[in-house]
Amino acid sequence: MKLTDGPSAFFISFVVIVGAIWMIRRNEVVLPPPSEVIDVGRPVSTAKEKIIVAPAENPSEKSRDAARKNYNLMVLNGITKVPAPIRNKKIRLSILPRPEAQWCKSGDFDLIKAIATNTKDKLITLSVESLKKGGVRKSQSFSLAEMTGKKAANFELPLTDGAYGLFLCTDQSKKGACGRKAAINPRIWSAGPAQIKKLAQDKVFYFQLLHVKDGSLNIIPSDSWGKANLAQLKERLGDWMGEDVDALEKMDALISKLQPMPARLADSKIEIPLPYNDLRCVSH
Repeated sequence: MKLTDGPSAFFISFVVIVGAIWMIRRNEVVLPPPSEVIDVGRPVSTAKEKIIVAPAENPSEKSRDAARKNYNLMVLNGITKVPAPIRNKKIRLSILPRPEAQWCKSGDFDLIKAIATNTKDKLITLSVESLKKGGVRKSQSFSLAEMTGKKAANFELPLTDGAYGLFLCTDQSKKGACGRKAAINPRIWSAGPAQIKKLAQDKVFYFQLLHVKDGSLNIIPSDSWGKANLAQLKERLGDWMGEDVDALEKMDALISKLQPMPARLADSKIEIPLPYNDLRCVSH
């Protein structure tokens, strides 16, 4: 009988297989468990590292706080926000001169009627001018008939922050601007007909301060004037107006001489009240 036959062959095969398995396991590399693996490229820390993440600032909350602060400031100081539409990155404003009767007292519209040679002569200029040198200047001329016909002036202003003067002036020189003209002499109200036209020649007779802030147009209150009022306005509006706060001095200088009725909001338009003596008072 051969050795490879029968039980002997089976036994020899079993021994060979077991021996092969033993040799393979002997040469295996035993790896440490994952928790014991050390990254040689990173320094070993003996204590657990704590990662502190700074809390993210909420921009919407910050914006709300700023908006709330500005709103309170505007309300407390009588600032009127004009709901002017924005198109093509420009503020579109509409300004309407509005003659209105007052009882037994002459006003700006009486002056316009006194110097007008006819109803069609465009001797009045309405302008909106930047109070910074070389800034934006927009203007439109009006006749007496156009003022009584409720014609509005429509302008566009940039969205950038800035102070603007809203002027009405006599413009016999037809320069189409008011900002460099002097304020009308208060003596005109007691002058005779012959002197009125001379005193009113190329003079400013109305002023209102406007201010663009954060893309919105605002009417700055102008119903008070004088050093004390100016100091208070500067203190209250200084931070809000920034470098444009000096425009308050221009406003005070003009309204203390002109004493105009403040502009007001009528729907989305800025309305300029132009008082005149009620005819019923004249007849009494």
